[in-house]
Order: sequence, then structure tokens, then C-alpha cells
Amino acid sequence: MVTPARQTRGRATSPEGTLEASAPGFVTDSFLSIVVLLALSLGLQSIIFAPNAIWPAAYVCLVPWVVVIGACSNPHRVYYSSYLLGLAFFLCNVRWIAPITVEGYIALSAYLAVYFPLVACPIRHAVRRRRIPMTLALPVIWVGSEFLRGIVISGFPWFFLAHSHYRVLSLIQVSDLFGAYGVSFVIALINGAVAEAIFATGRRMQAGPGRRPRRLAWPHLVTTAVLVVAAFIYGQIQMRRDTGTPGPRIAVVQGDYPIRTSDAFTHPIDRQRFYFRLMREAAAEQPDIYLLPETPWTMFLNESFLEESNSADLSWQWSRECFRLLQGFSTEHNAYVITGAMSRELTPYDRLSESWSYNSAFLFRPDGSSPCRYDKVHTVYFGETVPFRFGRFRFLYIWFNSLSPFGGDVEYSINRGSEFRVFDITVPPEGGRTYRFGIPICYEDVIPYVSRRFVIGPDGRKRVDFLLNISNDGWFLHSNELPQHLASCVFRAVENRVGIARAVNTGISGFIDADGRIHHLVTDVLDRSHGPGITGYQVAPVEIDSRTSLYSRIGDVFALTCCVLWGLAYLDYLVVRIRVNRARAARGREGDVDSCEA
Repeated sequence: MVTPARQTRGRATSPEGTLEASAPGFVTDSFLSIVVLLALSLGLQSIIFAPNAIWPAAYVCLVPWVVVIGACSNPHRVYYSSYLLGLAFFLCNVRWIAPITVEGYIALSAYLAVYFPLVACPIRHAVRRRRIPMTLALPVIWVGSEFLRGIVISGFPWFFLAHSHYRVLSLIQVSDLFGAYGVSFVIALINGAVAEAIFATGRRMQAGPGRRPRRLAWPHLVTTAVLVVAAFIYGQIQMRRDTGTPGPRIAVVQGDYPIRTSDAFTHPIDRQRFYFRLMREAAAEQPDIYLLPETPWTMFLNESFLEESNSADLSWQWSRECFRLLQGFSTEHNAYVITGAMSRELTPYDRLSESWSYNSAFLFRPDGSSPCRYDKVHTVYFGETVPFRFGRFRFLYIWFNSLSPFGGDVEYSINRGSEFRVFDITVPPEGGRTYRFGIPICYEDVIPYVSRRFVIGPDGRKRVDFLLNISNDGWFLHSNELPQHLASCVFRAVENRVGIARAVNTGISGFIDADGRIHHLVTDVLDRSHGPGITGYQVAPVEIDSRTSLYSRIGDVFALTCCVLWGLAYLDYLVVRIRVNRARAARGREGDVDSCEA
């Protein structure tokens, strides 16, 4: 139930006793009204992301929740309900993790939900106590929370507001200035302007006929409209620039092999035969590069491991044969072959472990030389590596490892690579043009700063012509994770103005231009549909873009600034709360003295 706010000399007050000229002229305290508003916000936030991608709903998806933040007179109720909203959102939308680990799914959702009350508290403080308009407070604090969520505990930069707009190319071009965070800022700005208009309407109704409220909505609406129009104009200008040229022709190869933990470490020969069959079919179009997914089948391809003459080791025998086939295919077809695989470095003199394992990408060259290798730098906690593996807190590692999908008997943690390596190839191999590229592996194309590290060199110059992403999304079956992964990758292309080709087990494989346009997805031969569960290949040139973006040069300065402002707002809230509590305590002591004297 929505009721008018109490009046004190024409200004709204809260039970906390603080004058709040920016608060709405109504309160939303009833259980039913809060539940309805939060349920509406939950539904709107859930439908804006792929595969639904109903992107217009993003402009109001935060508004019902923000109304609760600003209009509920009980702050504790705001924070509890915000946490429950966050918990419900992530339980509904990251359920694709459940097939791997139910415990991890619940734990991750419970952790991520914390960001909702951490956002609600400083927003409420800034709007109600510091009289900062919601149009400014919401986008700054929301973007700050997205940035922090994207880096803490190896980062979970998923479900950014920006990701809802991965097909709205005119708006997402500002990513080359501020990253995906800039798009999230614009969307949150619109949400804040709508909420401010609702609050202004409440204040106008509270003021009564013929009286003008102190804060009006139209300046915020006009400012928001100007910024949004400017973003669209900038996008149109960037999309019409003729800066792209065709690069090497790449065959992206996609199988459909959903993975469960029971078969994660097997050596299925059927997968190997299937991928080689697709590669031979693609050879008719004479691609320059054959791009296979991350670990299309389990094998170890680093030569230091293969040189160990241990013929009794089945892993060694299998890997040796796979190495021979891949190298032979590259030489036979005079083309480069890139595949994901594992690397195992034997360390017989290391007291910590007898071997180190890496998640790697290998580049086989047609001249038969030793393949180049990149070891994944950004490993995912609990998915690829369990923390506290060595050292005084190893007991925590043993406990965490026992909760893993593989159980405590399997030590599946891999090691991090040491550098974001850049490869070079010559197309055609005999005296052609040289291209440079990086290979972000799986989740690395979701992390904004990882792709940026591939693209920009220490001297601040662009050092790659394109990126190749290899992923294995078979862990998530045919769920919503697959199109959401593609949507996130779009922003890496725009942020750094590079074309991207991606090969993904189970889907979705294809090409992304430097302006974010998705094309040449692997499609079904019969009905031309694309998406999870499709097998096949596509051959197309990857785009080479001559631009070096501002984002590539300066990184996440904008998002970091928002995060710092968020932290300052929270610090200000804590300082004010301490002062209020001290003042209350002082008044209480004075009251006790007066009672004694009486």
C-alpha cells in the first residue's frame, strides 16, 4: 500500500528523524506492495538478457526496486528485501551452474546477492539524506558495483546491464570509450531518471494544488535524453567509419558434446574423428586457419611431456597420436591449426607437486615446426583451480576440494600462465602478410581487462590484429549460458576495436566484427538455425580494424571512478550513522540526568 509521507513544515521526514527533501511524497511500507514491486523488478531483470534479450525492458528494470529503496520508511526492510531480490535473481538466472555443482550454484547465488543491499544502502543514503538525485546516484553506484563484482574472487562479470544490449549496435559503440560499463551507465541513467520522475510526482502531489515542489523531474529527464541521444549519435558515427578490412579466412569448428563430471577426463576417439571430419569438410573452402574449441577432446600436447618415453602411460600414447594427426593436417593443407588442450610439465624435483598442469592453446604451423603455446592466465576459482592449494592454509584447500564436483580424490587444479602471449602468422605461409593475434581461452573473453591485456602492449599501442576465442561450454549443456557468453564477447570486440572468431564446443561459434556485429554463426545444415546443440563449421574472414580505442589505452578508469564514489558514499553513510547514534546516546544521557534531578 502506498501512503502519503508525514509532513513537518512542508518537508518529508523519516522515522530516522532526518529531513529528506529528496524523498518521495509517499511511503511504500506494506508487505504486499514491496513484494509486488520486487517481483516486477525480478521479472524485468530476468527477461532482458539472452536468449530472451527483450532489451527495452532494461530501461525500467531497476525502477520498481529503486522505488522500494527510496519510498520505504524502514531501512532494514529495504536491505533485507534487496538481498532477497538479489538471491532470487541469481538463483533464477545462474541455474545453468547446477548441473555441475548444486552446492556451488547455491553458494555463488548467495554471495552475488550481497551486492544488491550494498547498492541499496548508499543509494538510499545519497538520495534521502544528501539530496542527490536518483538520476546520478543510481548509475554511479550501480556501475561501481558491476566493476567490483567483475574482479572480486576472480570476478563474475556476468549480467551487466550492458549485456542486454549486445544487439543494439548504435548504443554499445560507447564501449570503446568506457567499456561495457559505459553502456550500463546509460541504461542505469534512464532507470534513475524514470524513478526520479516518479518521486517528483509524489512530491508534487504531497505539496498540494498550486504549490511547486522544491525538486522537479524535467531537468533530469532532459539531461538523460541529451546523453542518450549523444550516445546514439556517437554510435552511428563510429559504425559508418570505414576502418575495417578482411583478414585471414578462418574455419570455426563446432561439435556438440555436453560434458558431465563423470566423463570429463576420458579420451573419446569419436570426438577426435568427428572434429577431423569437420575439418576435412571445411578444407574445401581453403581457410587459412582451422580453429577448434578449448579441449575438444582430452589430450596433452606440450612437447616436453610428449618427449618423455613412457610408452606404458595411456595418456602419453593418446596425446602422442593426437599431436601427430594435428601436425600432419596442418602440413597437408598448408594452413594453421589452433586447438585447446592440456599441458603437463613434469617436475620430479619439486617437493610441492610432481607435475604442473595448464589449460593451453596450441598453434600448429604448416612448416612442421614446434607448435606455439599459450597458457591460460585467468583461471576460474573452483572451476579450474581451488584456492589455498599450498601453504599454511592447505586444510582449506582440502575441504574446498572435497566439495568439488570431482570429489576430494581428484586434484584437478591447474596453474596460471605467466603472460598474455601474442602469436604471429603469415598468410599465405609463403611470403604473405603477417598477422598478430591473441587467444583468450573460455572465460577469459568475459573478463574485460583480460582481452584488453591481449590487445594493448606495454607501450600503449595496439599489438594484435584480431582475437580468437576457444571455449568449452559443454559443461553447461544447452542452457542460457551459451548465448549469454556470446553476448558478453561482443563487448570485447567493441571495447578494443578488434574482430573476433570463436570456436565453442556445444555452441555458439561464429564471428564478431569490431563494431559488435555477429555474423557467420555455425548453423544447422537443414533449417539454418543456430544456437546451442548445433554441429558444423563456418568459414569467413575475420575483420581487421585499424582503430585503437580509448578504452584499450586507459582501461577501466571510468568504472573504477564509479567504484570509488560508491565506496565514498558508503563511507559517508557510516560516518553519518555514527554521528546520529552518538547524538541519540547524548540525548539519552541528558534525559537520564533530568530525570534524576526531578
